[in-house]
Amino acid sequence: MIKNNLPLTLLILLPMLLLPFSIYLQSEGKIAVVKSRYDNIELVLSNYNIQYDLIEFRELSNKDVFSKYSSIFFPSGIESNYEDNLDINWQGKEITSVKLAKNFFELDEKEFGKNLRDYIKRGGSAYFSGYSYKQMAAGYNNFEFFYDFPYMGIPGRIEADVRGDLAMFSMKRKAYLYMEYPGWVALKHVDNAEILSESGFSTPKGDKSGPISVLIKDGYGEIIYTSYYSTAYSEFKRFNIYRIAGNTVLKKAVELARSHSQDVRNRITDAFFGGETSRRYYFNLEVGTNTFYFLSDGSPFMYEIYDSANRLIISREIYEKEQSYTLKSSKDDYCFIEVFPGGSERWKMFAIVSARGAEISPQIVKIGKYILYAIGILFLAAFIKVLISRLK
Repeated sequence: MIKNNLPLTLLILLPMLLLPFSIYLQSEGKIAVVKSRYDNIELVLSNYNIQYDLIEFRELSNKDVFSKYSSIFFPSGIESNYEDNLDINWQGKEITSVKLAKNFFELDEKEFGKNLRDYIKRGGSAYFSGYSYKQMAAGYNNFEFFYDFPYMGIPGRIEADVRGDLAMFSMKRKAYLYMEYPGWVALKHVDNAEILSESGFSTPKGDKSGPISVLIKDGYGEIIYTSYYSTAYSEFKRFNIYRIAGNTVLKKAVELARSHSQDVRNRITDAFFGGETSRRYYFNLEVGTNTFYFLSDGSPFMYEIYDSANRLIISREIYEKEQSYTLKSSKDDYCFIEVFPGGSERWKMFAIVSARGAEISPQIVKIGKYILYAIGILFLAAFIKVLISRLK
């Protein structure tokens, strides 16, 4: 009986083993903000016309809540709800009794950390700022602090070096930031992270330097952590908001590049504000083939590309939601990309992704995969034939 069913069983399992399967987060593209005291994310999202759900931190004790959202913001000063866990009775100015509330809740940090890691690996994006490093550390304890003490920052103005996608988005290599709060979280180092900005700063133990904001990628998702969140309206804040809130449109643009078998280099997510007539960024170029993928979540847009001397290379007025342009470069350089809205619609997100390497048609890639599957089936059939002959 086993001998007779073995070939059939293997042939049934083969497509499941060979065909790619999706472990992406299956969400509705919704955005959540965890209630907090200090970082005014709700105000900024509302002003950016970005819809969101305001949730209690305790709701994330249920892993199914993670799956409802493609992006989650964990702002500084997340409500601990300790007060809600206590029933306090007063008489005049004196406390007469204190006891645990009937709906006492204590988050299982180990379980929350596991759910957070799973959420990010499957394609979710998350923003953490300031004191919410504590919640992030439950899943990603990548932080190293000076003297093992986080709250070393002294209020004052700092001059931060800006790198990577943040530099390309803001068109700046320097950012002047004012740290408003005493005891802000001063980072010495963050493991397995890309530094987006870093700076020197003062502490009670003398001058130090370290990251101000970082990007952590894990699986199909990513996290932004930033010690700076004071200014509500700045290119710094705008980058952080759209990089996380625009997770869905960014994923589509990245998949578009990867479907052409190219390596993704840089990523920008943004939107046109009311009254804005264009947005400009710069992108690095490498020797050889560089392709830019444009994807809009709303109205189509046009774009222009300029070389590093600000000379026009190409102007495209196609007004399609999905576009691409390939640029050959004889040296490592950079270019400017300016995008223009295709109509009166504003606030809809778009993504621009730069990719490197030979561009291969998705149809050719698909045909190649089917050929490999066919070869695999032939090899497996031969193996089964030999196996059956030996079992007889």
